[in-house]
Amino acid sequence: MTVTERVAYIRGLFEGLEINVDKKEGRLFKEMITLLEDMALSITDLEEENDALQGVLDAMIEDIYDDDDSYDEEDVDEDDAIYDPDNELFEVVCPSCGEEIYIDEATLEQGNISCPACGEELEFDMSSLDEDEPADPDAVPADDFEDADIPEGDLTEISFEEENIPEDDIPEDEEDDD
Repeated sequence: MTVTERVAYIRGLFEGLEINVDKKEGRLFKEMITLLEDMALSITDLEEENDALQGVLDAMIEDIYDDDDSYDEEDVDEDDAIYDPDNELFEVVCPSCGEEIYIDEATLEQGNISCPACGEELEFDMSSLDEDEPADPDAVPADDFEDADIPEGDLTEISFEEENIPEDDIPEDEEDDD
């Protein structure tokens, strides 16, 4: 039963009781039923508007999630950032607000950017870095790593003295071997 049908039912009960509308109580009931009718019509209008808006919203969602066949490369604006897997990104943390910012090498070479979260000016000094020298003087260059001395043999032969390991950390099956 809809709201308007329920109000019509109440009006029928009121009229069936044959309450005198010339008395105070009768006028009160009559005005209350008139108010209920107005409210029921407003609610019905709102429900219809809501249904219409829901239909528009559903159509918009359907358009957004439509299959990818509608996507053409000509629809892409060249100013839009396009993900390039060959372009390495660097993570920078703003010292003022802690925001994590990801920038590419070209932006890093510019020397400075503004933090998008707080507006703090972040400066990068690239002059101390030389691509020919490793950052760590004790580091082995990647090309020389293959020639490094690597111990031969089974690495599982490495053992640790049990006295240095807390008893809580020793699995139960190893305790039984003692």
